[in-house]
Amino acid sequence: MTRTVADLAKALLNATLILLALCLFLGWKLLAAASAVTDNAAEITSRVAPLHTAVTGLQEEVAGLRAAVQDGTGTASAARLAGVEDRLEQLHASLAGMRELPQQAAAQAARAGAAELAGRLTGLPHCSGQKNAAPPG
Repeated sequence: MTRTVADLAKALLNATLILLALCLFLGWKLLAAASAVTDNAAEITSRVAPLHTAVTGLQEEVAGLRAAVQDGTGTASAARLAGVEDRLEQLHASLAGMRELPQQAAAQAARAGAAELAGRLTGLPHCSGQKNAAPPG
C-alpha cells in the first residue's frame, strides 16, 4: 500500500513538472511571437511616415492652388492640378500596399508557426521558408 502511494506521488510530481515545463515553453513561444508582431508593427510604422509627409505636401499644394484660384492667377493651375492628381494616385497605390501588410504579416506568422509546430511534432528540424523540402533520408 505504501509503495502504491509513493508511486502515485512520484507520478503526480512528474506530471506537475511536465506541465510546468510545457507552460514555460508555451510562454517562451508567446513572447517570441509578441516580439515578431512588434517587429512587424515597426515595419508598418516606417512605411506610414512617408505617407504622412506626402499628405502634408498635398495639403500645402492644395492650399496654394486655392489661393491661386482666389487671386485669379490660374495660368499655372492646370499643371499644378495635374501634379496633385499624380501625387494622389501614388498615395492611393501606397495605401493599397499598406492595406495588404497586416494580411501578409499574419500569413507569414501562420506559416512560420505551422512549420515549427509540424517540425516539433515530427521531430524534424525547423525549416521555415523552404517550400517542398525533400524529406531526410
